[in-house]
Amino acid sequence: MKNQEELTKHPSISFIACEAEALNNMASLSDAELKLVLEKMGYRFTKKFCASPNYLHRRVADMDVLLSIGGNIVNFNGYIEMNRSAAVLWDKLQQECSAADMEQALQDEFNISHEKAVEDVLDFLKFLQENNMVTVI
Repeated sequence: MKNQEELTKHPSISFIACEAEALNNMASLSDAELKLVLEKMGYRFTKKFCASPNYLHRRVADMDVLLSIGGNIVNFNGYIEMNRSAAVLWDKLQQECSAADMEQALQDEFNISHEKAVEDVLDFLKFLQENNMVTVI
């Protein structure tokens, strides 16, 4: 696994050729809509994610909560309440998994559309990344 210094020291980009028509009005698309368009064009999202070990998932009195543990208590002293779909995703993140794996878990558990699952997973991952609660592999 690459450390953070390696990841930032050597930036990398890739160019993927696409039909101009397929990308028409791309700026107006939400992140979820753009992901769906790119998937239809054959792009495969390969990043993997893993939950931070600084949080512990517990089910307490019909509530799913994340407790801040270890050295992380200095940064966050409290708990985070999760709804059932967030708990499903957090449990999935206990092992390395892709966004597609998480989307499938939501679709299987809650019988929702792929489009809705993409939107929910992207929103969840954005929150986790903004709060240093997930590692991108």
